[in-house]
Amino acid sequence: MHFAFCLYKHFPYSGLSLDMLRIANECIQRGHKATVFTGSWEGEVPDGVEVVIIKHFGLTNHTRAHSFHRKLRKQLDSKSFDVVVGFNKIPGLDIYYCGDYCYVGRSFLRHSWFYRFTPRFLYFSNFERGVFDASSKTNILSLSNREKLIYQQYYLTQDSRFLCLPPTLEKARWANLGELPNRESLRTSLGITDDENLVLLIGSGFQTKGLDRAIMALSALPEELLSKTKLFVVGQDKIDNFQRIAKRYGVSDQIHFLGGRTDVPALMKAGDMLLHPAYAETTGGVLLEAIVSGLPVLATPVCGYAPHIKTANAGHVLRKRFSQQELNQKLHEMLLSDEKDTWRQNGLKYGQNPSLYVMPQRAVDFIEQTCAQQGLYLKRDSKINNEEQLYITNELRQSLRGEDSFYQMMNIDGKVYREALGRRTLRFTRGDKDYFLKMHTGVGWGEIFKNIVYLRAPVVGALNEWHGVHRLKDLEIDTMTVSAYGIRGRNPATKHSFIVTEALPTETSLEDFCGEWQDNPPTTIKEIRLKRWILNKVVETARVIHENGANHRDFYLCHFLLDAHFSDDQRVSSSSKLYLIDLHRIQMRRKTPERWAVKDIAGLYYSSKDIGLTQRDLFRFMKLYRGKSLREIFSSDMSFWRKVVSRGNKLYESEQRKAKAKESLKRQQAQERLQGSLPDVGANSASSNTAKTSGLSIRDHVGK
Repeated sequence: MHFAFCLYKHFPYSGLSLDMLRIANECIQRGHKATVFTGSWEGEVPDGVEVVIIKHFGLTNHTRAHSFHRKLRKQLDSKSFDVVVGFNKIPGLDIYYCGDYCYVGRSFLRHSWFYRFTPRFLYFSNFERGVFDASSKTNILSLSNREKLIYQQYYLTQDSRFLCLPPTLEKARWANLGELPNRESLRTSLGITDDENLVLLIGSGFQTKGLDRAIMALSALPEELLSKTKLFVVGQDKIDNFQRIAKRYGVSDQIHFLGGRTDVPALMKAGDMLLHPAYAETTGGVLLEAIVSGLPVLATPVCGYAPHIKTANAGHVLRKRFSQQELNQKLHEMLLSDEKDTWRQNGLKYGQNPSLYVMPQRAVDFIEQTCAQQGLYLKRDSKINNEEQLYITNELRQSLRGEDSFYQMMNIDGKVYREALGRRTLRFTRGDKDYFLKMHTGVGWGEIFKNIVYLRAPVVGALNEWHGVHRLKDLEIDTMTVSAYGIRGRNPATKHSFIVTEALPTETSLEDFCGEWQDNPPTTIKEIRLKRWILNKVVETARVIHENGANHRDFYLCHFLLDAHFSDDQRVSSSSKLYLIDLHRIQMRRKTPERWAVKDIAGLYYSSKDIGLTQRDLFRFMKLYRGKSLREIFSSDMSFWRKVVSRGNKLYESEQRKAKAKESLKRQQAQERLQGSLPDVGANSASSNTAKTSGLSIRDHVGK
């Protein structure tokens, strides 16, 4: 068979280029023919691979890319290929090797609303939609489950079109580390003494890899440690700007730019740690390379392969919301840590796993199957038009047994839990699982304008909750699991939509569970441990979502569901969960404004006023939420907490007044009913009827 591989630019030190060559070589070894179409090629051309250079022009990245894609399409149309495999996002591909992040997902969180009207955004988003849209026929080789979920969040791409590949490592390159010179001689050849620390940053595209962050972290080291630490930067990119940054921070002598290198395994064997504070990274193959070569790793969690660091226990992964202070601290700690030898041995042991080296074989298996059976991974009868979009997981689709159209999903019967204007929530069972279905049927323009007048974002469908669940999952916050989502129509006032989530293993809210603490405070060791665990989880949830540009808008204890378990020694077990639910009003942006963080924390404060929390509990919350000592909070952060307390107290007082008004109304109604039931002793029956009518009208008014 004859395969076409499409790559915008090839250069020897690009991870995407290396992956393409590995797959192409595997195809050739199986007797297939491979032709590579690219805009430029640096380095040697491997035997058996035909390379076609497509000349293209343009003043900007997106215009050059557009020129390349237009000429590529003419080349592909003029020849016959069994399968077209793209390594960049190009509409009309048979298979896309997903080695890049979701452009739309990243743009929505990093840029303003106006950015979506720029030519750059319109071009790249249209090409991305051409690959991932639910109506597309392109199958996808996914390298990261995290990135797959983000694509599905924005494009509702069917599960059946994805094949998740194992990590990509070239076994021949990493299996013979023992044949390299010993560590001491390698360090000597690099000019590194035994008492010095060799820190590596490897990867082309220094801005994306976070070299500026690494320079600042290096400059923050104590002077004595800094004098014994060197940063070797390996990769192909422009270095002038980073040299200026290093000079500005006074660490020019500690940083060495080595350019692109082919002896990376030797460098890793000689190094003390890999520093990878990337801004964005779909996979981060260099993380795995460092792990299997015994090099401890410090990385940001945006890298798709960052979980391997935790699994192998071969270094440290930073928190979700990047903090330069945390990076500085962790670099300092890891350079002085006694665990370096343990991390090194754990990484070498992890590298013995054979599943780390089979990516090219799995990818070519998929390509061959696509040739043999068109439609094996994609239901060709799945048609999605612009007016209707539908996403259903394979598990739920099988349970529905064909009753999976938008109309049928909106008309599922079940136990109704909640019903409000334009919104209905019910529970239903399919197969051996329970699900919750939340339907939105339009709120009307009146409700929308009312929210706008009150400066509130109107909730007109399930889209907020759909994005909210994905965002919390990405932030590793326990929440619901989405099984289906659908939307029909464009008019925001009449748009219909729904979201289906799996039923959680508990329905116990913190409001109900903690309500007993007022009269029966925790006294046993088990109860005290659980109380502290709950407090830590709540404050961690609040801190993480606010640090990552989100706010809940209904952040009350009743929207936390507790599923607590204990180990044999009466400690809270790792299987315990605290789920955050009701995300239909969640907001997401690049940075959470203080007023919305205040509103969320005030909601927690208000809903916890009657559960018996102590002053020490509140101080503990403040310390954990801000990551500061009480002394620092009292000296520089009290303005925020005064706003929280003021707003929380106003909410509490408002609810108290409403409760008293309701109680007074109930007493009045009871008296009226009692008077109406007594025999007439001379009072005018008309006045009695008037009282009854008055009572009914009050109740009707309150109900409305």
